[in-house]
Amino acid sequence: MTIPLSRFLSSSRPFGQRLLRRGASVLAALALVLMVWAPSAQAQEKMSEKEKQMLAQLQEMNQADGYLEAHRDVQQPMELLGGPLSFTIRQTSGGVFVSLPDNRTLDPDVFGAPDQPLAFTGTPGITGVPVPMRGVSDGQFTQFERMSPFGDKNTTMANGNLMLQATDRTATDAATTEDEVTLKASWEDQDGNTYAIRCCELLVSAGPEFPTFGGVVTNHILHGFTGIGTPLMPTEYTYAAFWGMGAVLKNGEVVDKPRIVHGMLTEYVRGENYKLVSDSEVTPTRRHFHLMVAPFMPVKGEHKFQPKDVATGFELPNGMELPFWHVMFENLEIESQRGE
Repeated sequence: MTIPLSRFLSSSRPFGQRLLRRGASVLAALALVLMVWAPSAQAQEKMSEKEKQMLAQLQEMNQADGYLEAHRDVQQPMELLGGPLSFTIRQTSGGVFVSLPDNRTLDPDVFGAPDQPLAFTGTPGITGVPVPMRGVSDGQFTQFERMSPFGDKNTTMANGNLMLQATDRTATDAATTEDEVTLKASWEDQDGNTYAIRCCELLVSAGPEFPTFGGVVTNHILHGFTGIGTPLMPTEYTYAAFWGMGAVLKNGEVVDKPRIVHGMLTEYVRGENYKLVSDSEVTPTRRHFHLMVAPFMPVKGEHKFQPKDVATGFELPNGMELPFWHVMFENLEIESQRGE
């Protein structure tokens, strides 16, 4: 089953031409808008029409628009070269690492420098980081000036369980897919509350702002400089990943549904004290599994995202609810095979 996504942008102009024509003026105009930008739907509702138009322009400048437009209506997509690849990833013992809101350090290899910025188009936090949201010191970008799921702060939780069974058949984005995903994951806080994710009732067969390869992709590079997923994560070789619609649970009760769930098995992108590393610090000889329910949702009928906090049910030390899940599993058993 797939998510039908209707057309958002009709512009066929090459990105480079649009960027040259609009880039500088849009970035300058957005400075005021983004000074007060906050990751909530309520904040967007309070924007003036002019501010909303400026944000829409930034989203329209997304580099992947042309590619996505060519694929999203395809009814009979090509199959993966070499045939289907099925895999199972499980964790049956040990804990998990849970990310907490933090300011992400900006890697110059991904984000450039103030005089030559990179990765700034699309929905802020999803496909780019607008220049006005970046700290600057000594002529270099320093950090993302908004809290996000991507940073160094984290906590550990017990009884991490993961069972992912998936098949990658469909090669590209399309209106239909033969990919499959079944995910059950859970973990437990110090008070004995159990949190869980279930997926996937539907697969995101065509991405709103970046490709999703039919919903499942194997043996690819994601995030960082790729433009596939948020650049706030390091560029990482990804053995398997998926995007689908699922549910968030607490103590067996659904607390948020439907939500986009993203999972991926990647090379290791954490360092000392579980710091989220830069591209040059990635460890290619280790792997871990990331499970993400981001504080964004697609805009119905449009190919873009808007902020929407996740109802997690987990209370932070400041009394606020954690607005996302970004959970890492490391005690993994992995199996894979070609063919049905």
